[in-house]
Amino acid sequence: MDIGKAMAIFHNINSDKYSEILKAMAIYRVMHMETHNAVTKASMLEVIRWLWDRQFELVEGEEDDI
Repeated sequence: MDIGKAMAIFHNINSDKYSEILKAMAIYRVMHMETHNAVTKASMLEVIRWLWDRQFELVEGEEDDI
C-alpha cells in the first residue's frame, strides 16, 4: 500500500468505505513512517479510539475506576 492511500485511510479510519484489513494495513504503514509530521493529533486519537474499541469493552461507570 502506498503512503498516500495509507494516509487517506488513516485520516478516515471510521469510514465504512474501507475494510478492517485495509485499515489495519494503513495503520501499519503509517506506524512505520520515518516521520509523522503529516499526521494530526486528532487523526492519531481517532485511530487509537478505533483500535481501543476493537480490543476492549468498558461497562458504563468503569471508566471512573481508570
